[in-house]
Amino acid sequence: MEKEEWGDAQKYQVTLENLIENQVILMKFLEDNYGKDAIEKYYATKNEMNFQNKIGTGIKMASKLIQTLSSKKFFDMFINQLIKQGQYMIPIKCITGIDYEPKKTIIHIDKCSSKRLFKQGIKKFKVQDQISVTAFCEFNCIPTFQTYGRIGNINVSAIFNEKGCDIVAEISKGDPNSSKSD
Repeated sequence: MEKEEWGDAQKYQVTLENLIENQVILMKFLEDNYGKDAIEKYYATKNEMNFQNKIGTGIKMASKLIQTLSSKKFFDMFINQLIKQGQYMIPIKCITGIDYEPKKTIIHIDKCSSKRLFKQGIKKFKVQDQISVTAFCEFNCIPTFQTYGRIGNINVSAIFNEKGCDIVAEISKGDPNSSKSD
């Protein structure tokens, strides 16, 4: 019997498919047994725990220091990190454009792998009537980015479309540093 090892691309694809299918199963279980609020609470808890675990006090303090020096520089760093660190959900190849403004950036996502796999998962498990095709985006993807936006008073939202979304990140109006110049 010949052993065939998968390449990294195939390992990544199968892992991503399994992770996203598990999200479909989790959402169905939570909604069936505890209601839609349980889905929101689960993802809010997951994001908060990840935020507390991955963003240490040093990073929070350093981000506050950078913000005092230049909110534009910090905002640019945040956008770059959002794109870099978010690749496990949104591969770079899915980003079709980025509109940069001084206090607002829109990242255009098309043919999103996660959204496509989630849509396939809800069809596979026959839960289309129960779980929205944007549920992964609404409960997992965008809230994850929103949680990390708290570091620098950056609001993150999304406008969903058929195969992707437009992620909108903007400096909060209440940010005392938003009027500082570079």
